[in-house]
Amino acid sequence: MKLIQQLAILLGFWLLGEWLSRLLSSIILIPGAILGMILLAIALTTGILKEKQVDEISDLFLNNISFFFVPASVGLLALNQLTSTLLIKLILIAIISTFTTMWVSMFVTQLLVKKRGDQ
Repeated sequence: MKLIQQLAILLGFWLLGEWLSRLLSSIILIPGAILGMILLAIALTTGILKEKQVDEISDLFLNNISFFFVPASVGLLALNQLTSTLLIKLILIAIISTFTTMWVSMFVTQLLVKKRGDQ
């Protein structure tokens, strides 16, 4: 039951982000999922939402993160009409963006761990 409640919280932030994205679509185009994550980060930072309220579902998602990349990988494999140069570019972009994401995640995590240790 606790996981369902935590999932409902995350889905609530996602839906709030989608609503805000549609509201702001005439001004700026930002995906609702991104806005939802920003709102979630703000809620966690300000203490409106406690980490304990979403920690188990977050751990579940992080432990199974590779599962979420399967549809994208299969989609790339299904595009067999692509020329080899375009496919090489797509693979290169995927590799570079993956390593960039990993590096940024590592850097932010280290900063947060240092900050938490200083307190």
